[in-house]
Amino acid sequence: MDCSSTESGWFELKAYITDSSGSGFWEGDVTQRWECSGDIGGYRPYASANHMARCGFVNGFVYGQGTCTIDSF
Repeated sequence: MDCSSTESGWFELKAYITDSSGSGFWEGDVTQRWECSGDIGGYRPYASANHMARCGFVNGFVYGQGTCTIDSF
């Protein structure tokens, strides 16, 4: 991923789940906290209905919830 193409190092993501038949669906909207925990952590740069992750780090989320953890590799 080209981190220089992100918004201050942040990007949006959302889960897509499929079953054995191949049909699937997108994760619903989430209200993520402004600040993420972890040894890197940080504040997302803008509001979004998606998870916000920091480029170049290990990002952890809980499906359908607003918690986030950002750690170094």
